[in-house]
Amino acid sequence: MTMHIDDEIHELEQRIAQRRHAVEYLAHATKQRAIKAVVSPVGLLSAAGVGLLATLGLTRRHHYTAPKAVGKGGRIAGIASVLASVAFAMLRAQFGSPAQMAQLVLSKFQKFRQPAHRRA
Repeated sequence: MTMHIDDEIHELEQRIAQRRHAVEYLAHATKQRAIKAVVSPVGLLSAAGVGLLATLGLTRRHHYTAPKAVGKGGRIAGIASVLASVAFAMLRAQFGSPAQMAQLVLSKFQKFRQPAHRRA
């Protein structure tokens, strides 16, 4: 019985080896065909044409326009955004996370809603 199983295992290993060699051969042949197609004169000319078109498209001359002067509103908005980011960083440093900030606000709100005689 073991001879029968060993023969089947041997045949299976042979088929796997044949398929592996067939895949390696196919990959090598495909690589060679691709190299021949790219290195062919038509392939080289088409690659050069695509490169030329890409270069011309990317290096097209752009007319320079002077930037517009920033008005008073723009300056105020810039300063306000810097101050807001500093304020948010300070709040986060003091409270840790948004959840902790929310808990503090809720506790203050609950204290505010309690009657005056229970606030002791």
